[in-house]
Amino acid sequence: MGRKKIWFLSIILVGLVTYFFVTGLEKEMSRIEIVPDEDMLKPMLAADLTDDPSQWKFDDAHAFFVEYRLERDRIRAQELEMLNEVINNPQVGEEPRRQAEKQILNLVDLMEKELTVENIIKAQGYSDALLFSGKGITTVMIYAESLSESDFLRIADTVSAITGVSREDVQVIQHK
Repeated sequence: MGRKKIWFLSIILVGLVTYFFVTGLEKEMSRIEIVPDEDMLKPMLAADLTDDPSQWKFDDAHAFFVEYRLERDRIRAQELEMLNEVINNPQVGEEPRRQAEKQILNLVDLMEKELTVENIIKAQGYSDALLFSGKGITTVMIYAESLSESDFLRIADTVSAITGVSREDVQVIQHK
């Protein structure tokens, strides 16, 4: 009988300690205020941006890379939402559902390749990079003051190895 009481009291004690810990943590978290860096957001929040990224003009060339990623993520989210609606619609047949699932898998594969290429290029010492892929041609845009011929070849080899596109079908564009 004594052991049952000890176990019961131990469980109650652990529950009370957990409750007070979580409550205190929530109070501390509510005090944290995230303040955005206004100077960093200015180029991203320009009011004169059109829906066409090729028409965007920036004072800071690096902002182009940030804006493009934001636009790409927005469009991808819309694509994924539409494909998920097809998959989850009970009125859609089996074949369209399979095609939508295949498109999602292809999109996820492309997103993974973009992320890998862009991060590996940054790891090689370049400030930023963007990967554009479509219809057998893959283009990578590098944020750099200058690129040598060996830089172009190394970047093309990296992109080719990750994407599976032949090196001849990789275009490297310098953006400064």
